Amino acid sequence: MLIVNLSTALRVAKKQKLHFALNVLGFSLGVSAAFLILLYTLHELSFDRFQPNAEQVYRAEVDFSPLGLGTIPTVNYPRLLKAKDLAQVDDIFALFRAKNYDPALGYVRSGESSFQLHNLYVASSNIMSFIDLKVLGGDIEQALSKPEQLALSRTEATRLFGHLDVVGQRLDYKDGVYTVAAVFEDLPPNTHFAFDSLIYTNKTSENLNMHMHYVYLRLNSTNDIEALEQAVTDLFVVGPEKDMLSINLTSLLDLHLYHDELSEMRAGGNVQAIIVSVILSFALLSVAAINFINLSIAQSGSRIKEVGIRKSLGASRAQLFCQFICEFLIIALVTLVVSAAMIELSLPRFNHLVDRTLNFTFFSWQGGLLVALSLIVSLLAGIYPALYLSKLNPKLMLSGQSSISGGALWLRKILLMSQFIVATALIVGAITLPRQLSFLQTLSPGYNVENRLYIRELPKDAILAGPHSQVLDAVRNIDGVKQVGPLDTDLTHDIQYSFTPILPNGEESAEAIAGIGVGFNAVSQLGLELIAGRDFSPEYASDWYTRRGDERTISIIVTESVTKLAGFASPQHIIGETMRRGSLTMTVVGVVKDIQIGGAKRNNSVAMLLPGYSLVPTAAILIEIDKSKQQYVTQQLTQLLASRLGIYEPNIEDLGANFSANFNEDARFIQIVQTFSLLTLCLAILGVIGLTSFTVLKRQKEVAVRKVLGASRLSIVNMLARDFLVLVILSIAIAYPLAYWLVGEWLANFNDRIEQAVWVYGVAALVVAGITWLTVAILAFKAASTRPSLILRYE
Repeated sequence: MLIVNLSTALRVAKKQKLHFALNVLGFSLGVSAAFLILLYTLHELSFDRFQPNAEQVYRAEVDFSPLGLGTIPTVNYPRLLKAKDLAQVDDIFALFRAKNYDPALGYVRSGESSFQLHNLYVASSNIMSFIDLKVLGGDIEQALSKPEQLALSRTEATRLFGHLDVVGQRLDYKDGVYTVAAVFEDLPPNTHFAFDSLIYTNKTSENLNMHMHYVYLRLNSTNDIEALEQAVTDLFVVGPEKDMLSINLTSLLDLHLYHDELSEMRAGGNVQAIIVSVILSFALLSVAAINFINLSIAQSGSRIKEVGIRKSLGASRAQLFCQFICEFLIIALVTLVVSAAMIELSLPRFNHLVDRTLNFTFFSWQGGLLVALSLIVSLLAGIYPALYLSKLNPKLMLSGQSSISGGALWLRKILLMSQFIVATALIVGAITLPRQLSFLQTLSPGYNVENRLYIRELPKDAILAGPHSQVLDAVRNIDGVKQVGPLDTDLTHDIQYSFTPILPNGEESAEAIAGIGVGFNAVSQLGLELIAGRDFSPEYASDWYTRRGDERTISIIVTESVTKLAGFASPQHIIGETMRRGSLTMTVVGVVKDIQIGGAKRNNSVAMLLPGYSLVPTAAILIEIDKSKQQYVTQQLTQLLASRLGIYEPNIEDLGANFSANFNEDARFIQIVQTFSLLTLCLAILGVIGLTSFTVLKRQKEVAVRKVLGASRLSIVNMLARDFLVLVILSIAIAYPLAYWLVGEWLANFNDRIEQAVWVYGVAALVVAGITWLTVAILAFKAASTRPSLILRYE
């Protein structure tokens, strides 16, 4: 019986090629899109779940919310060690960037070759209790227990030595010699940890005010985390910090999706983008199933006599049900093959879209997941058409009367309206979101990013030891360099540190003010707009940070927001006023227009420039260049840093590229919305085809009678299209407020935003209405062209 059903199903598929192709195409689009999103979601949810006792591990973070700032993912490790005495804490593990103490630790020599150790971190020796590392050689705990011992990843060992048998090998560095004591397997891509080289150091307690350590606590109980946070905070805070900061504990399993701080070891995920993608993919899959149902029922007219004869010959409803289910299984199998091909072809583009490296192997659990998804969706979508077709009345079918019930027609119209609503809202988003992104890219952040190179992780004593630096003088002499100066903050990234100084009125600032370490002529070098006072200049020696005994002095330039924060009506009025931070006296000599530090979603415009001063453990410089000589300048800088500072493979960044990178996440989100808009439109067309076919089948006698009475083809087309355009109008009426609210919520994330344009909503309506009318017109014209005698011959 199964063979007969399958052979019949194949014969039907061959006979109804268009119907079969439309079903397969719609299903394949929905299944492949849903599967890619499912693959991506599973990957994102898998981060760090394989680590030892992952459910019991929490990371300590400093929350600066009372100062108007956010949470940073790092703390001060020596201060947090006191938490080990708490009964709920079993162990503590620390990991931090070696460059935060001494950039020279990462520059090594092997014979005549010089290298920079990639992603060099300092780690405590209990690393194996917190991170699942596969050791390929040596003893990693020993490597992290003694100075000048080095542990390398597979990739790093191969890069440095050309092979993996490197335990015992030596590498020279500034202060001594490293001995390779261990080699470990590369970290998998689904972890928030990101290190390739590990060392031990005893320099962790030099500055108890620097929060630069990633610290993890393994708990013996995860009950009442809030109480534990308070207990850790009480042990951690010192003196006046009690009202300025607190300690948060975040589960290891939540770090990737729920933490996207810029100072993370690697870029985190975006849980909101995942939620939106999952919702859209589920909607897309539902739309594909709805279209399948509508198309199947619409084609039932061509099966009326077949079903009637089968029932007259004794076929039961169950047998007919099995017959139709077999037909849908054939569609499911073909859908499976087409979906697999679509996934393979679209995976590179999808990886670029989500910024991941996902793989698809059919003969693995992934293939099994795709098979299950295809079969389950096909069967669920096929049950209703199978029940519907198997219950048709044979007497009505063989008498020439249509037995197709219109009772469920309104349900199918409502389902089609849902497609129009989603399509309209997505089109509005697909047009508005890129307009907002283009608007942001045209805005000036308040400083110049073009033709500027940024080099970080330089020795502080070589750049900021005094007003004059031999290294900077050498850089100035390079042909193609226009200006150069120290800048401890990448303005396109985020603030590095902040103060709550005593303002000129004697009160402590209610808001933290970002500090930016610079040099002379900072306004000119950064391209800032000076609105009061003057720039820093070598002619004013007192501008530079100076220490005289217990007293420290410095001149500062503040942004316009600081003027307002200090209560001055005009920028001119704050010139000459002083602020204090402990023993540091800061005299305001200039005011500049507000600047945007970091991305467009951050509000870091309250800042001050400090010449010769920095709380960052390393130095950085900003260089303005002649764009036509960038390659030459880069080569000369590489040679100069190697000869003067022993820095090899320096990371010379283009500030303009860093600025553009701030928009990457939003650009990817926009591409997701645009992609789903296109797919939804395609499936909406299939939905219109299905419902139009059904409507034409229901009204074929009416169409024939109208033709006999002299109706033109165009009038018949408009008559049939009218009902669908009414559905479109109703859908648009619902979609407009929904789209306005959703797009408005997204725009609210930005400090500067466009106004939603009326014409965008008009375009969305025209696109949906136009595509609907054209689709209906094609099918209706075909029906209107059929000779009435073929329809009315049994009447």
